[in-house]
Amino acid sequence: MDKRHHSRVSVGHQCKARFQLGNNTYENITVSNLGSDGCCMQIPDQSIEGLSENSTLEALELIQPGLPKGSLRGKIAWVHGEDKTRPGFLETGVQFMDASVEYIKNLSYYVNTMAHPKFSDPDLMSPDSDL
Repeated sequence: MDKRHHSRVSVGHQCKARFQLGNNTYENITVSNLGSDGCCMQIPDQSIEGLSENSTLEALELIQPGLPKGSLRGKIAWVHGEDKTRPGFLETGVQFMDASVEYIKNLSYYVNTMAHPKFSDPDLMSPDSDL
């Protein structure tokens, strides 16, 4: 059963993430899907020390043209065993924390635009709309 409160869009292997966990910085982590409240990452198995449910990711940045710039914190919501589509990787759900209203607004706009790229009324899809 899906417990998400917001829709997600697949970003394939085009979106990457960078974050800090403990004293280490991790880069070039694949983000497979993205929503305004969180994302799913594919993390190389055995490469990140201290990664478990409820771990906090500091200075989390999503790297892809069109996404808002800036960093936020993320909480690991779940960690699945090896990803069936990518052997050697763990599938990990991340819930965004402490993101600014402006960041979430711009991220929501990106997600809605990607989910509905042929949407005909740009005024309803702009980040300044009340939707």
